[in-house]
Amino acid sequence: MMKIRPTTTRRHFLQGMMAAAAAPMIVPARVLGGENAPSKKVQLGHIGVGGQGTRDLQNFLGAAGAVSVAVADPYEERRARASGLIKEEQGHEPKLYGDFRELLADRSIDAVVIATPDHWHVPIALAAIRAGKDLYLEKPLGYSMEQNRLIRDAVKQTGRVFQYGTQQRSQELLKRGVELVRNGYIGELQRIEVWAHAGRAGGSTEEIPVPAGLDYEMYLGPAPLRPCSKDRITSAGSWHCTDYAIGFIAGWGAHPLDIAIWGMHSDTKGPMRVKGTGTFPPATDLFNALQSWDAEIQFADGVSLRFQSSDRAMKHVEAYRRKIVRAAKGTSQAPGDGTTFYGTKGWVSLSRANSEASNPEWLRLKECEGTDRVVYRNHYYSAFVESVRSRGHLIAPITDAVRSDTLSHVSLLAIQSGQEVVWDPHAYRFVSPTALNAQLAKPARGNWLRG
Repeated sequence: MMKIRPTTTRRHFLQGMMAAAAAPMIVPARVLGGENAPSKKVQLGHIGVGGQGTRDLQNFLGAAGAVSVAVADPYEERRARASGLIKEEQGHEPKLYGDFRELLADRSIDAVVIATPDHWHVPIALAAIRAGKDLYLEKPLGYSMEQNRLIRDAVKQTGRVFQYGTQQRSQELLKRGVELVRNGYIGELQRIEVWAHAGRAGGSTEEIPVPAGLDYEMYLGPAPLRPCSKDRITSAGSWHCTDYAIGFIAGWGAHPLDIAIWGMHSDTKGPMRVKGTGTFPPATDLFNALQSWDAEIQFADGVSLRFQSSDRAMKHVEAYRRKIVRAAKGTSQAPGDGTTFYGTKGWVSLSRANSEASNPEWLRLKECEGTDRVVYRNHYYSAFVESVRSRGHLIAPITDAVRSDTLSHVSLLAIQSGQEVVWDPHAYRFVSPTALNAQLAKPARGNWLRG
């Protein structure tokens, strides 16, 4: 029988803090005025310090102008490990919490770095906004499209600084490739190909005792109450189990889709038509999210986008991405992820591993001709710190995060429905079939989204 240690809501403890911190558009005095001297560092709290959270922590420890002062994670071991990293690098002991709400109650913290399992991303981000914090939020965005709408509106209404954790916007070659597209080097944009790592099957559902040092109730939060298993409480569980995520169509798709969004605006022009096919693991597997997919998106301005898992994309990619395919040869990996822009005068194909173009000379340009430039910083983590201090220069804003995440969600719903669907980004609803609007929100335990 599953045993879960209950946790209190701490509602009385936090009510006063939340009410005081919820006023919109107010920037803490510690960020403005005399306290914003060059020596004044942004106070960071880290929520979630597993694999990606630890990598984020290590990167922020090297970001000038910030100091990591607090850590929250339901794993005692992870909190201790993060504390050791902070003490070694910055020479002080951070405050440690098993409950993120207690970290948010600390009024001295300016901003938080959220790197939890996917299902916690938006609920914690909303709580952080209510507490008056700026936020760096790991990808993907929402567990549902309704969550995306909620976080988008909250950021806009409060003026909080938001940076999406896609990182690739600080790769200089990707920035130059996107500007080639935006300044007409490939001619008029006609179509885009995007691919991302496929999902996986498997995962044990055999119940085990909750490990010592883990607050399992806090780990689950808004997710369904399920027995603990060894794979459920791993990164793979948080990526590939539909209790926590919609799968790599968003979890990895966020990277190449973000580059597509960076290079075009077709998704904002009006209703888009989406259809696709996909395969799912056996229903008995713990890892039961969409495993393989092929989605076709037709935008209102005539530009099309084909979004595939890398296993399906190989036969298309190998025709022109020789470098990335060559790197995958002899391994078990398909060619990673990437984004290819096709125009009337040529193509540019971009990825974190390498990039190629129909005219290789384009990629050798330090700066292309034209005036359409993107916001760019060569250190992604310092960019967030700078934005918190300046209240501007957002490198990966909430609007772009919602745009890219929407493409994942709509593609998945089209695959699940077996129909062509029509999504209106301005009305934020399905034009057809209208029955899909009932799936914009998903059930959640507790009242985590509203606070």
